[in-house]
Amino acid sequence: MRILIAMCTLLFCTLQVNGQSKIKTHLFKDKSTPLSLFINPTYQYSQIVQQFCGIPGIRAGVILNNKFLIGGVYNMTIGDIALPASKGAGKLGMKWGGIHFEYTLWPLQVVHLTFPLSAGIGQMNIIESKNVTATGSPNFYFAEPGMMIEINVWKYAKLGFGGSYRTTANVSYNSLISSDLNGFSLVASVKFGMFNYPELKKNKRDPLKPEVSTPREKKVSSPRVKKRKSPR
Repeated sequence: MRILIAMCTLLFCTLQVNGQSKIKTHLFKDKSTPLSLFINPTYQYSQIVQQFCGIPGIRAGVILNNKFLIGGVYNMTIGDIALPASKGAGKLGMKWGGIHFEYTLWPLQVVHLTFPLSAGIGQMNIIESKNVTATGSPNFYFAEPGMMIEINVWKYAKLGFGGSYRTTANVSYNSLISSDLNGFSLVASVKFGMFNYPELKKNKRDPLKPEVSTPREKKVSSPRVKKRKSPR
């Protein structure tokens, strides 16, 4: 609930900043790029089976017209998550990946909003469990919508902070169910890519045109008037 309130507060502040003035403020020059590649390391802090854990991940793909993003995503838990006795004890490891979509509002402004959505399939692995043999399928499906606030710190990098909600389905592995894997996540990311192509420099300069010499205007001297000698 606290994460949801924080996300709503960030959304309100961003709308206020972008709505105060029509003049865009940037760290780099406005220039729309029709297609660019990106790679996006991420780090999530989330709760899985009543245990908090870190989740590093990676996203990569292409950005269309600075707003629409499509690619792939891969996440995994750091270390093993200690399961409570009610879930058969033992240690749980998870990894999941799939497709990734994203839509960005005001991408050329210093501060802007982006809405990511990931979906795909994941896999669990339980070791040192009380159950000698694992029951059920270790595979599961997931979908994870979110909201991020990004900052254009460089024409090749963006910093992002926000949150997401992970929802799962088809979870039936030992004593685990879908609600054990669902939950909010705090997300931090660094997105690298060609977000703003520099202007192309001319390879050859235009040859200098020969200067056309214009005839100098001759000064017209006024005729000299001879002074007449006065008679003595």
